[in-house]
Amino acid sequence: RMIKEGRGKYADPCSMLRACVMLLSHIGYQDRADKLERALDICSFEEKKLVITGRPGGATCEEFGNYVMETLKTLD
Repeated sequence: RMIKEGRGKYADPCSMLRACVMLLSHIGYQDRADKLERALDICSFEEKKLVITGRPGGATCEEFGNYVMETLKTLD
């Protein structure tokens, strides 16, 4: 529905990223899984600098993904 309405770029990437956490854990990269999960928790529940609304005015998928990547860099 979001695609038909032209809102595809506002899709929430969190479910896909949480699936990546599970995949990393499953294939033996628990340290990386833990780090990604921590970054997602910071971005989604703690800092919340960007909010995904699924609509214009909220963060885009790309913006939120970049936010997660920048947060990951701080978790060394």
